[in-house]
Amino acid sequence: MLTAEDLQDIDVNQGSVLERYYSKRFCVDVGKVPANDQIVAQHQNGLCLVLVAPGHPMHSKTVTGVNFKISDNCDRSDIVLSGKKKRGAQFMNANSKLCKVECADGTSYVLEACVRGKLLEVNQHLKTTPGLITKHWDSDGYVAIIQPKKEEEKTALKNLLTPEQYEESVKHRMGQKHHLSDEIIDSPCKRLCS
Repeated sequence: MLTAEDLQDIDVNQGSVLERYYSKRFCVDVGKVPANDQIVAQHQNGLCLVLVAPGHPMHSKTVTGVNFKISDNCDRSDIVLSGKKKRGAQFMNANSKLCKVECADGTSYVLEACVRGKLLEVNQHLKTTPGLITKHWDSDGYVAIIQPKKEEEKTALKNLLTPEQYEESVKHRMGQKHHLSDEIIDSPCKRLCS
C-alpha cells in the first residue's frame, strides 16, 4: 500500500511519452512549402513516428480531412503486413508523400515521410477524426510509423534539425532576433524544444 511519503517521491512532471522515450528531429518546409514542418521521433527500438510539428500553420486552423490516397494507384492506408520481416510494407524515401491534409479555409498540406524506411502503419483514426492531427499531435495524432533499415537506424535522423536548431529556425521565420514571444514560449513548440 502506498503511503503519503511514497506519493511525495512520485514525479508528476515527467513529461509525455514522446518527451521521455523518443529522439526528436524536425524537418522544416517539407515539399518546399514554408512552415510545412514535421517531426520524426525515433524510439529506442529504431521505429520512427511521423508527426506534425507544433509550429505548423494547420494548428491555427480547423482540419477537415486527412487523405492517405496520394494517387489513383496508391493509397497509403491499404497496408497489409505479414510476418516478422513486415512483408507488404511500402518502402518510403524521405520525400515520399504520406497524406494530404485539408483545412476548413480551403488550404491543404502534403505531408511526407521525412525518413527512409518501411511504412508499417498510417494512423487510420485520422480518416474519421482528422482534428487529432493538431489537437493531439504529440500522441494520438501521429501520422505514420516508419521502420528504417537496420543499417540506417542510427543515421536516419542525421539530416534533420535538432530541437534547438528548429527553435532557431522558427525564430528566424518569425523575424525575431532574440527571444520568442511569451505566446510561443508557452506553446507546445517551446515545451518540446526544451
